[in-house]
Amino acid sequence: MQRTYFLGGASPQGFETDFWRAQAEQNRYGIYLKGGPGTGKSTLMKRIAAAFAGENISLYHCASDPHSLDAAVLEDRGIFIADATAPHESGTPLPYVSGETVDLAAGLNAEQLHAERAAIRALYSENQTAHSQAKKGLAGIAEMQEIIAGTGAAALLPEKLAKFVRNTAKRLLPHKPAYAGRILYRQSCAVTPLGVLRFLPEQFDLILLHDPYYAAADAMLGQLAEAAVSAGLDCEITRSLTRKDRPPIQLILPEQKLIFAAVTDCRQPELPVPVSAVHMQRFYDAAKLRQQRSLMRFCAKTAAAAEEQVILLLAEALRVHDALEKYYIRALDTAFLDRTAESLTERIRAFA
Repeated sequence: MQRTYFLGGASPQGFETDFWRAQAEQNRYGIYLKGGPGTGKSTLMKRIAAAFAGENISLYHCASDPHSLDAAVLEDRGIFIADATAPHESGTPLPYVSGETVDLAAGLNAEQLHAERAAIRALYSENQTAHSQAKKGLAGIAEMQEIIAGTGAAALLPEKLAKFVRNTAKRLLPHKPAYAGRILYRQSCAVTPLGVLRFLPEQFDLILLHDPYYAAADAMLGQLAEAAVSAGLDCEITRSLTRKDRPPIQLILPEQKLIFAAVTDCRQPELPVPVSAVHMQRFYDAAKLRQQRSLMRFCAKTAAAAEEQVILLLAEALRVHDALEKYYIRALDTAFLDRTAESLTERIRAFA
């Protein structure tokens, strides 16, 4: 079985991810890949994933370039291989005990890159500028979303919502008292150069929570996750990358093959047809919402416009990154990459 996620994504604070903490909590052995753009990190991970294709694998894509991989996790073997360079730099505290570092820059032609250093530095600076501007745009989105969420929270009918959540949990969740459920934080949604993308597992039932005011969907997803854990079920939570405190925006129950996804707009062309939809307006005081309608419309339109600009900036950053990468691809010894892939694959097979 193969599952797909993002390693993390851009936020007002920069790149955010729960990946490293999750791997440490599960005591997985890490292979930390180092090396600049174009050194074959994504290619290497794809080769290793292909070598173990019949196993339980999780692939983590790059939000800055969804066609590239940032990590591959061999779930049953307890091993992951990941891009450990900026903006998601990491490393192992206990070499060859908790993990190891593989430097793909060792396969580069240093003299060739040194001769082209002026052009490379210029492209790198241009790429960083685009990401910095995107970060400012995300901060603007976050500000608008917090105003909307605060207004929604002030109008929320918590008792009515809690009753609905209890009934939903009773109807959909089995009880497994002998098993302790877990909450796993895995990013299935991110703003990318291709737009806002969600990775959803195939053949899962989808329940959409339509909520332009955020607060009711926030509360429902959190309460459902608590109910699932109490019932002995594992659940996967995707958190917002822009909202303060990163509230949940999606809940997946793998054993039930069930997804709850919060959406602010009923038009979601990238999502599969849901089995049902919950219109969360019923859990708000309508009179209180009407008092703030103009403000919330302004915030929603402003956030949507800023999101479009952020996507354009990320697309520009990717265009520049691709140009930068070409210098390193030309300087890379592909035979070195082939040998490294073969060596790592054999070592993983023998790993105990």
